[in-house]
Amino acid sequence: MTHPSLLKGTKGTYALLINISCPSTVVIGRLGALDFKKGHYAYVGSAFGPGGLTARLGRYVEGPKRRHWHIDHLLPQAEVTGALVSMSPERFECRWAEWLASRAKQTIAGFGSSDCSCSGHLFYLGSSTHAEEIRTLAGCSLQVTTLTTKEISEARLAL
Repeated sequence: MTHPSLLKGTKGTYALLINISCPSTVVIGRLGALDFKKGHYAYVGSAFGPGGLTARLGRYVEGPKRRHWHIDHLLPQAEVTGALVSMSPERFECRWAEWLASRAKQTIAGFGSSDCSCSGHLFYLGSSTHAEEIRTLAGCSLQVTTLTTKEISEARLAL
């Protein structure tokens, strides 16, 4: 397990892990009203701007103060449960999206992918058992580090 302080300012790619406890319909910017099933989801993104992974993931855990990205519209209906991260300077966002699309139960079309050609960057994983299987596979296949929400919050406080 990587200590949260190692994230400080480090740029990279992440898969935000979230859980939706009740089926919801949420208006997602220009995508309009989308229906979300109860269950686990993974949202793939990158953090190459100021503050890197710590700032981006911390923003999600704390709850965004303003809605900028598609995920910001969904988070009030969800619980962040952790993240998978790569602290590589290489951009893996679309590669991870492709990997998840082949393993997830559903890709949410157009979500988080307005700046690329991917079909979507939000994936419905379903039950906690299936979500855990994907998390384990990602650890091996994508060479990611798993972070808990506590580790993300601690790293954010250290900024």
